[in-house]
Amino acid sequence: MNILLKVSYDGTKYHGFQIQPNLITVEEVLKNSIEKTVHHKVKLYTAGRTDRGVHAMGQCVNFYSDTTIDIGNLPKVINYNLPEDIAVVGAKYAPDDFHSRFSAKGKHYRYIIYRGKYRNPLYRNRALNFPYELDIEKMQSSLNYLIGEKNYKSFMGRDAVVKDTIRRIDKIKVIDKKEFIYIDFYGKSFLKNMIRIVVGTAIEIGRGKYEPEYMLEALNKEHRRAAGPTAPSYGLYLMEIYY
Repeated sequence: MNILLKVSYDGTKYHGFQIQPNLITVEEVLKNSIEKTVHHKVKLYTAGRTDRGVHAMGQCVNFYSDTTIDIGNLPKVINYNLPEDIAVVGAKYAPDDFHSRFSAKGKHYRYIIYRGKYRNPLYRNRALNFPYELDIEKMQSSLNYLIGEKNYKSFMGRDAVVKDTIRRIDKIKVIDKKEFIYIDFYGKSFLKNMIRIVVGTAIEIGRGKYEPEYMLEALNKEHRRAAGPTAPSYGLYLMEIYY
């Protein structure tokens, strides 16, 4: 049976999702917990990799198992073997040829900016504290330049290894919630650090350092130095995978 899990996690203490030698990762902890539950080795197929410190509300993984545990109870049993900062929040059977990554039609990421005048310990490692004025309209205008299928090389983190830097962004929406700003990204896939670099550039525009056209200029130059700084990882959340 092909089993699809929806997973939520606080990425604060993990070196990203993907298994890495001698480092604690979400995938390693999750895989070990699943194997303890189903009593055999499994290969996890994942929808995507999140960077160190990035959180998830709706990461998806699938694996094959003939476990007799009822699918409705499976999350509860796996969670018994998981630490408190990782949880399976849904489980269902998938077709045999389903793959968490290759079957995905799109992804939704959200970056959260906390606008409070003073830092709030409850949002530590959960949102970027930026207690300065930001022009939401200018930020949205700049982000509109990125919609569509384009070469996002300027917004790719250093040392990334990819076949090409062409990606497609379907929508970016800046949401003003007074105390918070949400920046929602919808697309099929994203480059390493891409969303965080875009957010860092949009913040520079929102605070008045540049005009919205700066985003387009950075895009067209196809060089990392053309874009703004990389926003911290702890403000980024993988919200949902669409199938």
